[in-house]
Amino acid sequence: MAALQGTKVSVGEEQLVRAIDRAIKALEGPSTMFEMQMHEATKTIMVKVINKDTGELIREIPPEKTLDLVAKMMEFAGILIDERI
Repeated sequence: MAALQGTKVSVGEEQLVRAIDRAIKALEGPSTMFEMQMHEATKTIMVKVINKDTGELIREIPPEKTLDLVAKMMEFAGILIDERI
């Protein structure tokens, strides 16, 4: 397992993340920058488009709030399954 910004990922996942990072850097414009993070609970990669001048979040794909909701639903489903067994 390799570590990428404190998160343990497989070598294949690390290569994928690096390829995506290169593609994102190629897409950045003069007034925007991209930031890539992994949502810890769902292990989903999030991309944020940020205004370079103000630091304002322009867009987030997928939205972190959505991933938080999915994580809570997964947790809730796990609780229900644990209680039935």
